[in-house]
Amino acid sequence: MHEVSVIIPTADRTDLINRAVDSVLAQGFPAKEIIVVDNGWAPVVLREDLVSRVTVLRTEARIGPGRSRNAGVEVAGSEYVAFLDDDDYWHPEYLAKSVECLNDADVVVGRLMRQSTEGDLRPYKMFPSELESQRKLFYCNPGFGGQNILFKKSLFQSLDGFDARMPASVDRDLAARVLRAGYKIQVQPLSIAVLCDHDGDRVRGNQVNGNWMFIKKHWWYMSNYERYKGIRTLLKRYYAYKLLKQSIN
Repeated sequence: MHEVSVIIPTADRTDLINRAVDSVLAQGFPAKEIIVVDNGWAPVVLREDLVSRVTVLRTEARIGPGRSRNAGVEVAGSEYVAFLDDDDYWHPEYLAKSVECLNDADVVVGRLMRQSTEGDLRPYKMFPSELESQRKLFYCNPGFGGQNILFKKSLFQSLDGFDARMPASVDRDLAARVLRAGYKIQVQPLSIAVLCDHDGDRVRGNQVNGNWMFIKKHWWYMSNYERYKGIRTLLKRYYAYKLLKQSIN
């Protein structure tokens, strides 16, 4: 029987973290443990009925999701680790369906659905099954995120986990290193994670910086086409961010 530790980084989202934890506790395949990595300015406040069922790891404030996830993996006591963001949630069979794939791969990625601020649910992203198509991640993220991946802990640590130096694109970067190391990413479309929208724009300056760091890091492993697409995406995000700043100012 495979055992799974669930890592949930959180930062000042008391209104959302309880929903994320509830979705893990509702799984048909029970997690061995739930580790909430709290890097908010104020300590996380869980509902009273959840306190005894969750391990809270308090870190420095605002260390970012990459470092937070790495810290959670360090204390995890299972052979496998699964990640969920504090503002998202899983369908009840997410873990069960992901674990079914572990005999064929050390990394499993599920389907992403997206929920609007009004509560409407729609299909979002499904990571490609074919290796050649998976290389899209060198210029965009086709669906490998902090809410829909399950890893063998020893592999995650051998790859040095998420790159804590990067302000964004840490999910893509980890997936790229998995492929570069020759490991298989198994896709499980029956494992559904829901990414939830928030009020306000998602375009951020750190996203531009993270994209640029990703390109520099993987440049020599990218084809000319992938470099072209990556630079074009970077420029589009840069100008979108500049326009957003101008509209705010």
